[in-house]
Amino acid sequence: MSLRVLIVSHLWPRADFPHLGIFVADQVAELANHCYISVVAPVDLTHYGEELALRELTSLMPKYRARSQPEFLPFGGLIPRVIPFRGRFLRKTFAVSTARNLCRALDHNKLDQYDLVHAHTLFPDGLACAFWLENKSIPLVITAHGSDVHSIPSGVRKALPAILKRADRLIAVSRSLADKLIALGADPARISVLPNGFSADLFDRIPDIVRERRKIVFLGRLGAIKRVDLLIRALAHCPPDAVLEIAGDGAARSHLESLTRELNLHQRVKFLGMISREEVPRFLAGAALMCIVSEKEGWPTVIFEALACGTPVLATAVGGIPEALAKPELGNLVPADISPPELADQIESALMKEWDHAAIHQYALQYSWEAISSRIYQIYQQECVDLIAAGTMSTRDV
Repeated sequence: MSLRVLIVSHLWPRADFPHLGIFVADQVAELANHCYISVVAPVDLTHYGEELALRELTSLMPKYRARSQPEFLPFGGLIPRVIPFRGRFLRKTFAVSTARNLCRALDHNKLDQYDLVHAHTLFPDGLACAFWLENKSIPLVITAHGSDVHSIPSGVRKALPAILKRADRLIAVSRSLADKLIALGADPARISVLPNGFSADLFDRIPDIVRERRKIVFLGRLGAIKRVDLLIRALAHCPPDAVLEIAGDGAARSHLESLTRELNLHQRVKFLGMISREEVPRFLAGAALMCIVSEKEGWPTVIFEALACGTPVLATAVGGIPEALAKPELGNLVPADISPPELADQIESALMKEWDHAAIHQYALQYSWEAISSRIYQIYQQECVDLIAAGTMSTRDV
């Protein structure tokens, strides 16, 4: 009998933000080939500070309505069921109260329908599931994705013992993330390192496209932590034939556009806004180099999307990136404290190098979601087998 798994994740693509949590949706869609999957998505109905600004209040709170009434997108025939709950004001400070409220909302699910629960991120999903399953024998797997560990608030840090005690298995998307979990008190024997994958089928159909030898690209959310401003400032020190295309949107976009005009780079920097998944392969395959100069990262899926297009990557050596770019044939690593002129030198060096695009593509295939999901399913099986051995689960369930 196939395992019955409940996925709990507030990260899932939405109509207004189609790339949000796409790595979770892709993983879950592939796992559905191995077992029965149900998905629930917690939605916090409390108001965030930025949603109470005067402009928001006078325009009937569009940000709040979009977040609290999400239109989730289907993946692999799966679409999450919304689990509404009310967190707490300063919810990360009062993390336990917030998670307890979500725990009570989750209690409406009939646990006897499932053999295993898999939560994504330590907070609020992981902590709430740890409370929910506190005295129950059903296995709990929690995946840490990066920011939930790298930028862990004090309230969540205080609640970590509850997570670490209850989780049967912690999945870290990089070795560096696993090391941080161990430093926070996690049992190394309960940790598995499994990176996020990418949807290889999207990149099997890349059309013939001319790779522009002086074009640099960035794909991702435009937030401060991504430091796209550093990339733009570096371009000012590159020869004038080097150009930059930026795909994505976010709070920093207007600042980045102003910076581009200030540096007189508006002819060399193009802002494309959000692009569809179907456009991603063409966008990446047409570039000579993709750059990620983030201050912090977990395991950026976009690295392997670029490599699947045969496009080398230049990135800061933070988080799981050194593991992802483990070979110099895949791209260049630069220090996080690099200056714009130094970054420009590194970009120019990468643009001048002759890369083996076919070999780069071949390397990426080992990180397809098909390969990664098979390993996750093995973890599911092992956790259930362990409970059978302990006498707390029937053999009919595996």
